[in-house]
Amino acid sequence: MKTSVVVPVYNDPDGLSTTVESLLDQRATDYEVVVADNGSTDRTTAVARSFAESDRVRHVIEDDVQSSYAARNAGIEAATGDVIGFVDADMWVEDDYVSSITRAMAGRAYLGCDVDLVAGSGIVSRYRQASGFPIEKYVTEDHFAPTCCLVVRRRLLDEIGPFDARLVSNGDLEFGRRAHEAGFAVHYEPTITLHHPARSTLRDVIAQNVRIGRGREQIRRYHGDRFEVRGVFEPRNYLPVDPFRFRESLVERPERRSDLLLWYLLACLQKWARTAGYLRQRRADSPHSVGYHGSA
Repeated sequence: MKTSVVVPVYNDPDGLSTTVESLLDQRATDYEVVVADNGSTDRTTAVARSFAESDRVRHVIEDDVQSSYAARNAGIEAATGDVIGFVDADMWVEDDYVSSITRAMAGRAYLGCDVDLVAGSGIVSRYRQASGFPIEKYVTEDHFAPTCCLVVRRRLLDEIGPFDARLVSNGDLEFGRRAHEAGFAVHYEPTITLHHPARSTLRDVIAQNVRIGRGREQIRRYHGDRFEVRGVFEPRNYLPVDPFRFRESLVERPERRSDLLLWYLLACLQKWARTAGYLRQRRADSPHSVGYHGSA
């Protein structure tokens, strides 16, 4: 049973190198790596092409639609494996990753693996690590796995279709929920771990959460019949994070109280950035906005 691993990337040559090098250092033999370049404008494309000189790696370009989900769809279309894993550029895996996901997919069609957030020395990355990445909760309660650790079978894609390329975020949630609603069991596999660097700058964290907020509005617009989204005037969008829930959400706590207060501020900034992204996308989609052309 051949396995394909799809790596979407945009303007991240160093991250791509880290990921593909770990995917080439595998014990398995019957697999391929598909680098799905989302129209990079730096040396990422050159790095991808250099890896594609190997028989193990293929390089495809999706530059019509600027979306990580569009890139993944291009990777899916190019992939030849029955089992398809997704790994984000800048992550790395153990040398038994391919053989492990291949075995784990026996009798399964949808799987979420564990993710280890690796922090640097800065307060932002340490907070991101401490706030955790609750994959098991996502899988068991929300019925989806983040695309950075997702594995699917070809037959699932044939039945429910690819990712919704219109979404800038939350596409993994929509895809997983679609699989669940189609009757596919959503599994979590804690014994397979991928490693993901925690975001280390406030700018990156804010940008990520703005994108999440935009995706939230797009989910409401395109899939509002299946997802409940808070309204614009819901007070919870604008209030600070509940401090008690914040403390309970931490996998670990800092030694200094001052750091805990900074972490709480970061949590609030993340929430407000998501709200800002939601409002920004809602305004952009308004029929009164310049350039609006109706529903897609």
